[in-house]
Amino acid sequence: MYRRHIVSILACAFCTALSNFLFILAIKHTSVASAVFILSTGPLISALFSFLLFKTKTPLRTFIAIFFVFVGLFIILFNDLGLGNMEGNLYAFGCVFAFISMLFILERDKEVNRLACFGTGTLMASFLALLSAPIVLPDTYSLSIIVFMGGVLTPLSRAFIGTGTKVLPSVEVALLTIIEPVLAPVWVWCLIDETPHPNTLIGGVIILITLVLHSLKAHQAATRSN
Repeated sequence: MYRRHIVSILACAFCTALSNFLFILAIKHTSVASAVFILSTGPLISALFSFLLFKTKTPLRTFIAIFFVFVGLFIILFNDLGLGNMEGNLYAFGCVFAFISMLFILERDKEVNRLACFGTGTLMASFLALLSAPIVLPDTYSLSIIVFMGGVLTPLSRAFIGTGTKVLPSVEVALLTIIEPVLAPVWVWCLIDETPHPNTLIGGVIILITLVLHSLKAHQAATRSN
């Protein structure tokens, strides 16, 4: 079974590992607010690429939403260009494209084992981290954060999202995940005093409102069709 899908498994795993790796680099080289707002554009950018590459039928509302998303991105990037944060933003865009590529692979090969893809991706991500990070023994505080993030928080979040899709429509789950780019800058602002630039907040608000309205319209369209 795995041999027939080995190319898809390895390609999907590489994209998963690369997206995780680039996400860490993004938040290291730019503000958390800029990074998460750019990452939140993934679904609409994915729709754009599906239309351009695979001629997927795309409703007009998606193109309108893509336009406003790029308006928000322009405001964020215009500010960060002056601050010298473009390197981190490019890492964030790379993370988005790697994540989109993973979704394309899964869409094209519906029979591939998802657990094998993500499990192999985790191993590849560890290998990339090993190559790029110095080998040091973490102190007790750092080790506790690593264990909490990798062993508790991340698996729980994935499990909750997966369980949520069993009892809620995917559109409603997508709406709930938009809470992440809303709350992430707030937590960072409160806990480590990283104040987002006003332009970043303006661009982020435009992106978030666009995503919410687009998801609501998609939900209404799906409800009418049923």
